[in-house]
Amino acid sequence: VGHTEGCGMQFMFSVARPEWACRCCSPDGGEDGGPASAVWDVYNARTERPKVFVDVPTAPPVPHASKGLPVAEGDRPDWLIKEDELVVDERDPPGSGGILIIQAVLSDARADWGKSSGMRPHWLRAILTTNRAHARRHGHAMILRAQPSQPQLTRWQWRNCGMKHMEKCLKDNERENFNWEKHLMIKEYVLSPQNFTHILMLDADAAFVNREHDTLRQIASILEAKGKDIFLTDEDWLEHGEGRINGGLMFAKSTDFTKGLFQDTFDAHLAGSAMLKNWRIGVDEMECSSNEQICLNDLWQGKGKLWFEPHAMMASGLIYNRGAERGGEKHIDSPSVEVMHWMGGSKANAGVALCNGPRDFTGDGPNGYGCRLK
Repeated sequence: VGHTEGCGMQFMFSVARPEWACRCCSPDGGEDGGPASAVWDVYNARTERPKVFVDVPTAPPVPHASKGLPVAEGDRPDWLIKEDELVVDERDPPGSGGILIIQAVLSDARADWGKSSGMRPHWLRAILTTNRAHARRHGHAMILRAQPSQPQLTRWQWRNCGMKHMEKCLKDNERENFNWEKHLMIKEYVLSPQNFTHILMLDADAAFVNREHDTLRQIASILEAKGKDIFLTDEDWLEHGEGRINGGLMFAKSTDFTKGLFQDTFDAHLAGSAMLKNWRIGVDEMECSSNEQICLNDLWQGKGKLWFEPHAMMASGLIYNRGAERGGEKHIDSPSVEVMHWMGGSKANAGVALCNGPRDFTGDGPNGYGCRLK
C-alpha cells in the first residue's frame, strides 16, 4: 500500500471474507469517508512511504517485429500509431472515416504466434490473409500491432515481482498484458484524427468466414438500430458459457462513451488494486487488476452495470464469435456464422480449415501467403 502511488497509508481488509483481498484508501483522506461496515476493517500501513516511486523497467524492443506478416507495400501511412503496420486500406473515400480492423500479433515466450526471424505459422498466415480479403472486399482498413507497448509491466506488477528479475516478471504477466494491449489499441485509434466511424478489435486467431456478408457494416447497423455504442459477444457456444463476454471481439462505434470507456479500462488496469476513481463513463471506482475479459464482465453484470449496460450489447457468439474447438469448426461454412475463433489448442487447425476446407477463404490460392506450406 505504502509503495502504491495512488494509495494512502490506510487499507481495508475483511477478516471474515479474506477472498475479497485488500482495498487501499485514497491518499486524500479516503480512510475517513464512505459508509460504516461490520465486515470491513481499516488498517494503517506500517511501511515507510517512499519519497520517489520506482520507475517500471522497459523491455528491449522485439527486433524486426513485423517480419513475416502481410504488411502492405509502399509508404507507411503517417496516421499509424507507434510501430503498427498497415495490411490494407480500401476505405472509400480514402484517408478519413470508415471502419478499422485491428489485430495484435504479439510474439509470446512460447512462440505460439511464430518468431519474427522466420515464417509465421500456417494457421496465423491463413487467418490474417482471410481477414485481409474480407477488408478488401468490403472497403475497410486493417492494421497489425507486432511490437508491444512499453513499459509492458504496470507499477503494481513490478512491485509484486519484488522489483527484480524483469524477464521473469514480463513472462509471468505476459498473457494478461498482451490482452490489455487490445484495450490500449482501441483507446489510441478511437481518438485518432482519422475519425474512424467504428473500430473492430479482433483476436489474431479469429477470422471472417462469411465472405459474401459485410459483417462489420451489418454489426454497425445493429448498433444503430438498438442505440448502442459497443458490440460484444457471448460465450454461448460453450457449455455453461452463456451470459459471459468473450473479449476476442470488440466492435466500438466512435462516440464519447467509447472514447471514455477504453481510456477508463486501461487506466484501471494501470491502477490495479488502488482502483481507478471517477471513471469518465460515470463509475465511481472499480478494480481491473486481472485480465481484460473479467473487467468487461464486471462492467456488464457487476459494479459498472448501471453505466455500461445502457451503451453495450452482447450478441450470440454462435454467430459472431464461434469457437472452433469442441466441434465448432464444422460450422465454418454455415450461412449463419460470421466469425470463427480458433482459441487455445484449436489454432493449429485453422490453416487447413481456411485453405483446404469447403472453399479457399483466403482468396489467394494454394501458393499464396496464407496457404503455402513452405
